[in-house]
Amino acid sequence: MAAGEAAREDFARHWQAEFPGEPAPRMELGSVRAMERELERCRRHLRRLQRALAEERFKVGYLEAALARAPAP
Repeated sequence: MAAGEAAREDFARHWQAEFPGEPAPRMELGSVRAMERELERCRRHLRRLQRALAEERFKVGYLEAALARAPAP
């Protein structure tokens, strides 16, 4: 079995342990360079998601506070 295939199977096994029933995403794991590219792509995506989460949390907090100050209908 090729190293890349073994790495993909290992990843899928760990993914299933963490997210039962969810199919593992396809990633290029055939070489160290490929894994480094995947890591950078995942980090960029995580930064975008963290920013979106922070924005939504801000909006929720703002709206909750505004509604708490609003006069009752």
